[in-house]
Amino acid sequence: MPPSDDKIREGNWEMHLDATHDRLVAGHGEAAQRREAGTPFWRKPYVLVVAGAALGALVGAAAPEAAVALKPLGDIFIALIKMTIAPLIFLVVVAGIAQVGDMRTVGRIGLKAFVYFEGATTFCLLISLAVVQLVRPGAGVAPATASQAQASAKFADAHMQSLSAYLTHMVPESFVGAFAGGEVIQVLILAVITGIGLVTLGARGEPIRAGIERLTALVFSVVHVVVMLAPIGAFGAMAFTVGKFGTATLWALGLLVLTAWAMMAFFVFGVLGLVLRLVGIRLFDLLRLLRTELVVVFGTSSSETAIPGMMEKLPAAGVGRAVTGLVIPSGYSFNLDGVALTLPLSVLFIAQVYGVPMGFEQQLALFVVMLFTSKGAAGVTGGAFAALAATVVASGLPPEGLALLLGIDRFMSLGRALTNTIGNAVAAIVVARWDGAFDAKAWSARETAAIAPTF
Repeated sequence: MPPSDDKIREGNWEMHLDATHDRLVAGHGEAAQRREAGTPFWRKPYVLVVAGAALGALVGAAAPEAAVALKPLGDIFIALIKMTIAPLIFLVVVAGIAQVGDMRTVGRIGLKAFVYFEGATTFCLLISLAVVQLVRPGAGVAPATASQAQASAKFADAHMQSLSAYLTHMVPESFVGAFAGGEVIQVLILAVITGIGLVTLGARGEPIRAGIERLTALVFSVVHVVVMLAPIGAFGAMAFTVGKFGTATLWALGLLVLTAWAMMAFFVFGVLGLVLRLVGIRLFDLLRLLRTELVVVFGTSSSETAIPGMMEKLPAAGVGRAVTGLVIPSGYSFNLDGVALTLPLSVLFIAQVYGVPMGFEQQLALFVVMLFTSKGAAGVTGGAFAALAATVVASGLPPEGLALLLGIDRFMSLGRALTNTIGNAVAAIVVARWDGAFDAKAWSARETAAIAPTF
């Protein structure tokens, strides 16, 4: 039976969208390459961000009180980035589902992403449980003072949610409320439902799909404007961190931080590097592609700041747009490798500090709890502390132990943010390879095709 006119129009429309997107990517890529080639080294985006972060560290060390007052610079930059996250995720996910046009394909990609997410989370949790038993960073550390315990209790109460409350909270109460609250998981669920609805419209949804493509281009333009402020944001965030906490206050908990960073480095360069090798990609090629985003993440300790760049660069470098649109946003709720690595480390650190024995059965129960609580951490600084608080309370450990981690959470969050970002980029590549949605030729030409924000 020949295809209907609607099917023919729908197929032609999707071919038109693909061709239009390819022309835009090629044009932007060539323009970006020309700008990169003609830009002095000291004006390149990642160089400016590194300089801003380094200057912030110097200011924090030389004038701590003045540096603490610079905290709003980092907060404002992160707020501006977060402002674009909800509309960007919604538009990209809806467009990705609409471009697939086949719910079986969407379900297939989602299932493969879920399998990868759970496998990575389980592996990270097991690594952390083994390392913390070997290193025992909490042995010999003095318990928190009363004032520290009071501060951490207020922080935990403000962020903790039970599992049932978290699952209920995933569903937005209104269409606008998901965007107003900036809840990534709510926006993601809303986008998936909207994308499915758009697919069911068939050819009648063509004008809507065209509008979504134009709105997506507008949001990316807004993101590029915001990213111009990245050096200032990195300067303020780094100055506050050094000025507030310094280095002397970290000696007592230095082993915990070093253990966490060593573990995350092993995971990124060892495990993720091997995973990429198995699909024919080199880790350092990916790091080079996302170097600007990773530097911004390093300067702000917020992995969410990398979402816009990854959503644009990965498809331009050969990762299927539908895969990127589904895997990256969902990964920031369900594939937080950095959180999964540091969560058992922090929880058992508290147990070791207070001398609470954790046998095999207790650790098994803790592992099951963390499979859920590790999914509830946002991609910004402080979200992982909420997941930690929920885990500590659920496991029956002294909640006042959370106060011991408040002073170093900023430094822990820096490693978590970098690991989360790289982990989600790897997830998108692996799922794209698995689903046959990876363009090896585009990846080979990624330095030309990838769109890099420039100042």
